[in-house]
Amino acid sequence: MPKTMNEKWTEDDRKYMALAIEQARLAMAAGDHPFGAVIVKDGRVIGAGKSQDIAGGTVIEHAEINALIEACQKNGGNDLSGATLYATNEPCLMCAAAVFQAKIGQVKIGLSRSDLSGLIRPRKIRVFDLAEDSGYPIEIESGLMREEVLAVF
Repeated sequence: MPKTMNEKWTEDDRKYMALAIEQARLAMAAGDHPFGAVIVKDGRVIGAGKSQDIAGGTVIEHAEINALIEACQKNGGNDLSGATLYATNEPCLMCAAAVFQAKIGQVKIGLSRSDLSGLIRPRKIRVFDLAEDSGYPIEIESGLMREEVLAVF
């Protein structure tokens, strides 16, 4: 069952979210939406991605998808059990479905969709709703370095 927590974040959580924020800044500098993601497994980054759906010219080049592609390639397959996704923003439905298809067990988010009301549209179905249908336990935490992510916007 997914959950939202506002407890202390570890030093590693902050380190990996800082890398995701850097990806978001790179995306924004390239003229894209400021979204970034990093995937960590066994204490090392195996995937990093930034939003490129404007610059790349396809609707699927979201930060999480780009990070997943790299992580699956480095992992030698699409089972990313034991990995953690750090995303600057709550993954969209497409990205959430891909994350859950890869069996990522932890998702740590900087901003929820409601944090950016007026900038991105609200959704009736959110990452938390999809997680309930994933078929395996997922831990979702929101609010990691929230102010630092907001500053990117």
